[in-house]
Amino acid sequence: MDQIQDNADVIEPIFKKLKDSFCTHQTKCVKFRKAQLKNLLRGLEEMEQQFHTALEKDLGVTMFSSQMTSTIITKAEVENQLAHIDEWSKEVNVDTPFVIGPGSSKIIYEPLGVVLVIAAWNYPLYTGIPPMAAAIAAGNCVILKPSELAPHSSKAMYDLVTKYLDQSFYAVIQGGVEVSKKITTFPLDLIIFTGSPEKGKLVAKAASENLVPCILELGGKSPTIVDKDCNLNVTAQRIIQGRFTNAGQTCVACDYVFLHESIKDAFINEIKTELKRFFGENSQNSNDYSKIVTEFHTSRLQELLKDHQGQVIVGGQVNVNQRYVEPTIILQPKVDSKLMTEEIFGPILPILLFENINLVIEFINSRPKPLALYYYGSNSHHKKLLEQKTSSGALVFNDSVFHLLNPNLPFGGVGNSGYGAYHGIAGFKGCSHAKPVFSKSTLNIYPFNIRYPPFTKHKLQTLSLFFKFAELPQRHVINATLFFSFLIAMKVAQKKGYLKKFLELSKPYIDKLWKNANL
Repeated sequence: MDQIQDNADVIEPIFKKLKDSFCTHQTKCVKFRKAQLKNLLRGLEEMEQQFHTALEKDLGVTMFSSQMTSTIITKAEVENQLAHIDEWSKEVNVDTPFVIGPGSSKIIYEPLGVVLVIAAWNYPLYTGIPPMAAAIAAGNCVILKPSELAPHSSKAMYDLVTKYLDQSFYAVIQGGVEVSKKITTFPLDLIIFTGSPEKGKLVAKAASENLVPCILELGGKSPTIVDKDCNLNVTAQRIIQGRFTNAGQTCVACDYVFLHESIKDAFINEIKTELKRFFGENSQNSNDYSKIVTEFHTSRLQELLKDHQGQVIVGGQVNVNQRYVEPTIILQPKVDSKLMTEEIFGPILPILLFENINLVIEFINSRPKPLALYYYGSNSHHKKLLEQKTSSGALVFNDSVFHLLNPNLPFGGVGNSGYGAYHGIAGFKGCSHAKPVFSKSTLNIYPFNIRYPPFTKHKLQTLSLFFKFAELPQRHVINATLFFSFLIAMKVAQKKGYLKKFLELSKPYIDKLWKNANL
């Protein structure tokens, strides 16, 4: 296909059009948002073959792989937003503390405005459409910027949005480095970016000039701990899938493994066996093994295979022209080598040996916080240590990568691996402003008027007492007041004889009701 044009001049008119369209308030209508999400789903279904062809050309993936890691899970994300949009967009009534009452309080989730989604090249569809769907569900206008490194997928997403969504409110801007640099300088209302920590810092820096908030999903080096009590076969299969799916070009892939010394030989033999079962004797001939996205990235991976001073126990072959890197396992590389300090983002898996889990935790904590931390084993004490003493975007026990598919879990990083989150309700809320609305009664009698001058010692004492119970909801005060008022009224009625008279008058009716109830 023709190379994608890197023309930054196209940005301003599209941005202005979407800004103007947002001001019409049409996207605030939930019915309109639902119609757009339904159109998006229809487009994903009708264009599924086009997306597969694009992914095959960009990354060499099979139909099964493109469905499992792109089209099916992308449709599931859109369906989740559509299924819950009515619930999530409702106003939420909250308590009002008595100290600032009487009044009512609620939260309205309102759209931010124009949201920019910058997708990554490794999973172009999945990093582009789900965050776009969350922004649509929240009532925003959206600009989608696909990666130029996956040009066929970029074109397919352009066709999807142009054909199936209202172009007054949603747009795709294709382009290269100049477009990416320029578009982040606009006064957008939110940027959702998926990519490397280095690029994420540039996005955040550009966005800061206009105080534009960001959701950054930045990857990094996700550690994997394999304990001595793990299920060897299941662990090998899930680590291989997590590391070598899409030729290792996955932000939450197992970047390196800490393997317990006592099971070193057994685990390595299991890994070798399962690699052959997954991809055959020669993975280059396997239909289930993907290509590296460009020759440049293939050369980068080739460089990582130099000077690590570890033992290559599987693989190691590279063919730059064919964008091929063999599945590679390296035992005990130097911890200060590029292999162990840079995000690999390819089909290379370093293995370090350990005996003491506390030393592993110290190592992990001495490095930038990862997007995911994986543990394979059943030691509950070790699991609790990882929960309490490590920080990562996600913590996963006995699986790799597939936690992303739970829409009830937020997906995002921490520290160097990013900030903010999306997927499910986290995506909807991340693309919304939770606007507080407080409505105060005009009742202005004591004690509600002690806030005004002239200030006296008595007013200060009363105010101090109020603030001791600042968290007390006014509804509890009102209910208590009504209850005690009722008791007082009953006491007065009893004293004046009204209660006795009321009971005498109502006795025939009570007896009749009791008789009917017994029948």
